[in-house]
Amino acid sequence: MQRINVPAGETIYTEGDHAEAIYLIESGAVEASRVVSGKEVRLAVFGRGEIFGESGILHDKPHSTTMRALITSSLMKVTKQQFYAMFGENNPIGLPLLRMMSDRMEKINERLFSGGRIKREPAFLAKVGAIRVLPLTEHLERQIGEDGFSLSELPFRVGRRAIRSDMPKLTANTLSLHALNDHGLSPEHFEFEKRDGYLIVRDLGSHLGTIVNGEYLSRFGYEATALLTMGANDVIAGPQGAPYHFRVVVEESVTA
Repeated sequence: MQRINVPAGETIYTEGDHAEAIYLIESGAVEASRVVSGKEVRLAVFGRGEIFGESGILHDKPHSTTMRALITSSLMKVTKQQFYAMFGENNPIGLPLLRMMSDRMEKINERLFSGGRIKREPAFLAKVGAIRVLPLTEHLERQIGEDGFSLSELPFRVGRRAIRSDMPKLTANTLSLHALNDHGLSPEHFEFEKRDGYLIVRDLGSHLGTIVNGEYLSRFGYEATALLTMGANDVIAGPQGAPYHFRVVVEESVTA
């Protein structure tokens, strides 16, 4: 096994590459994407403790996704030869069980596709397990850590610390950040909340608005709320390019 450090934005392997290793994420976040109708589409985000790359090894076929580090990530790399040495090619239980689990995951992934398009399922709270918030900028990473945090209570509010020199504050229902510019992040900027059984983001009348999966929310516009979807979501406090850019990963409950 080999520990490797992957800088933010670097590709670990590309869709169609020959599968040569399995990876365990020790820290950081890795994005899975696939080309659909000529466009790269994000499928999921993996975090600490999760494994990827196993399907190509188990079924001896090329990788079906491209994996790219969203932030600087530390990975444990296990080559195909090392993997089979651990389980043994003649193991009567281990490898068949892993292949069965891999088959199930592939079928789930394929259900996301229909006619070359991704079905984005709204985040219905009865199906939601963990809600993970990751930083996509260095400014956020310095304040909430590269592994981000999980939401434990709703509503959960994000905004600016009242005193500019104060350190960021994270509680069960609030994230108060140190802002680079007082006008860029409002004291009460946006919040995650429940509405009609779904998980949504609401702009709280911020100065520059909130962008959720490309949709602009503002008190001055037609919409102040947006539904989050299962899987990966992009939430930006402020305009495109603002330093308050989050990746919000909504995971399905294992009992759903």
